Amino acid sequence: MVNSAFKNVGRWSALAFGLVYGYTHNASLQKQATEKKQQLEYERKEKLIEEARAAYAAKKNPAPVVESAVVADVDSPDFDLEKFLSQLEESK
Repeated sequence: MVNSAFKNVGRWSALAFGLVYGYTHNASLQKQATEKKQQLEYERKEKLIEEARAAYAAKKNPAPVVESAVVADVDSPDFDLEKFLSQLEESK
């Protein structure tokens, strides 16, 4: 039979190992969560910066006014035959 002192040493050793493992595992999970939170915050800031750059560029250099597209629908009241024919000539 196994000595009772040996059983107690085994039990206390298992308990100590479990506590150490639990502590280290929890620490690693906390570290991963913190890193992920920091990464998400960094990506959010990058997105805001890119949006600000795009808004600044649009403000400094407004897009040129593009002429309205030529209406190709003959039944439309906005149809202009001369513009339509000139567009066809330019595309050839």
